[in-house]
Amino acid sequence: MELEVKGHTGFGEEGTDIVCAAISVLTQSALMGLKEVAKLNVESSIGDGYLMLKITETNEKADAILQTMYLALKDLANGYKRHIKMEDCKYVY
Repeated sequence: MELEVKGHTGFGEEGTDIVCAAISVLTQSALMGLKEVAKLNVESSIGDGYLMLKITETNEKADAILQTMYLALKDLANGYKRHIKMEDCKYVY
C-alpha cells in the first residue's frame, strides 16, 4: 500500500491554511501509528507540501489506522471539494 500527498490546498495563506494542516496531522499521525503502534517497517518521505508512505505488510492495527485515516481524509475532501483532490483511492476495509 502506498500513499502520496502532494501540494498545498490553497484554502488559506501558507502557514495559516487549516485544511493543509488537517491533512498533515491526519497523514503524519497515521505514519507514526503504523511505525509505533502497528510496529511495521514503513518507507516514508516528508517535505514541504509532501508526504509519502509505503508498506508491504499489514496487520489488524495497521488496518484500523489506515481505515481511520482514509475515512477522515474522505470526509475532509467532501467538505473542501474545491481544495482537496483524492485520486486513485482504492482502500478497501
